Amino acid sequence: MRFKNILPDGYRGRTGLALTILAVPGMILASAVSAAASPVTARSAAAPPAAVTPAGAGTAKPVPTRPPSSPGAGIGAAIPAKPHRSHQVSPLTAWMVTLTASTNLLWPTQYSTLTATANMDVGPSPYYLRIYDTTAHAYVVTCGTGTSCTTSVTQPTPATHYYIAVVSDASASYPPGSEQAVSGFVGVVWHGVSLNLSASPTTLPVGSATTLTATTSADVGPSPFWTEIFDATTHVRVAVCGWGTSCSTAVSQGAATTHQYIAYLSSNTAAFPPGSIQEISTSSFVTWDNLGWRVSLSAPAITFGSETVTATANGNVGPTPYYIEIFDETGTRLTECPSGSSCSVSFTPSFAGSHLVAFISSYSTVLPPAGIVASSNVVTSYLRIIG
Repeated sequence: MRFKNILPDGYRGRTGLALTILAVPGMILASAVSAAASPVTARSAAAPPAAVTPAGAGTAKPVPTRPPSSPGAGIGAAIPAKPHRSHQVSPLTAWMVTLTASTNLLWPTQYSTLTATANMDVGPSPYYLRIYDTTAHAYVVTCGTGTSCTTSVTQPTPATHYYIAVVSDASASYPPGSEQAVSGFVGVVWHGVSLNLSASPTTLPVGSATTLTATTSADVGPSPFWTEIFDATTHVRVAVCGWGTSCSTAVSQGAATTHQYIAYLSSNTAAFPPGSIQEISTSSFVTWDNLGWRVSLSAPAITFGSETVTATANGNVGPTPYYIEIFDETGTRLTECPSGSSCSVSFTPSFAGSHLVAFISSYSTVLPPAGIVASSNVVTSYLRIIG
């Protein structure tokens, strides 16, 4: 355990436990030589009783259902039977095949219908009409008769797949043997959305309410999914929204504590974590405490190398048991400062984005740290390359 001596010079070396009343700008703070106790776990005042779910949770959305494929088609790697023929019929012209998709842009779990169309019936020939997923490296359907072969495809999470149709033999490899015709590529995109969660304020007196707001980059109404906000400390769902781009709720705590909140784009479920997760927000930490501490965090949104990340407190933590600490939300502590009202560190974020948060707390290397008396806003920074 890290110990910080906060007693005046005249008291140093004395035995026993000393208690001093320390004046901090903008507050009167009672401090002991040991760090404050760990936060008290409390059920969110805005969380509903166990028998009740948040408003909108019971509203149903249509569940995507798979449209039928061509009759007799072999789905995936299956090869359908060819009709009996007494002799092979030679085509009068060269084979041709095209491929279309009913939609090229849709939500995950929704279906796009692929249709391969040949210029002649493959039934009397030794060939098959087939559709191949070049992204997954797998056939999705094979038809042994007719001029059209149809099947539906879906993906459980955001993805882009490219498909191609062929007239060929029934070989399992690609390109297949005896390829007679090939279509152009057709791309299908199962799109996602960005999801952000904010809390305002992030530090407030016990009993006061903070507003949590989850924001998506597109209306989730046409999707099979829901925007949900969870208290990750208690595993209680505090908000659920099936439509729109914004989902908000107010939460409060009746005792000094810090809670972690996370938003999901997922199925409509009160279980934590929810099912069918499409997107996960960064965590927002909210502290309820009556000591009056506040801390904010700043960093460039985009950097082309290392950047300076600065946490600013509303008072000097030097004569107190507290530290200013900055964390990456991956769990890595970037720095800690035992004194002063400003704490900075040089940091290089990731290309995907690094999410940073600061605390005034006891000395700790674990996220979230123990003894939190103030939590900051979350800052996201991205690394870019000059090219």
